[in-house]
Amino acid sequence: MAHIDSVEKLEVLLLLRARAEREWTASEVALELRITEVSAAARLEDLTTHALLVGDAGRPEKFRYSPPRSEDVRSVAELAAAYAERRVSVITFIFTKPQSHVQGFADAFLLRKK
Repeated sequence: MAHIDSVEKLEVLLLLRARAEREWTASEVALELRITEVSAAARLEDLTTHALLVGDAGRPEKFRYSPPRSEDVRSVAELAAAYAERRVSVITFIFTKPQSHVQGFADAFLLRKK
């Protein structure tokens, strides 16, 4: 899944998947995963943007795991299995995955010979 670009985002996704019948607020996710509420809210919004979660417009907003496409459900299940079986490999993959926008910014500061 190309848009899983951090371990934190992966863990938010897997938490909501594991308890798909429940709706979660950012503060509940933050408490469960021991992350900041701001970070939890950002991850929840991003996963909602990528159609892996659905959110309501309430105050506080609540989120639930609900990908509309069977391919996404299957991909997340495979990702969850891989993370359970080969956690270090998945984490290594996430950290070594090129991030084009970050790399482009960094490349702008490279000194090149003329």
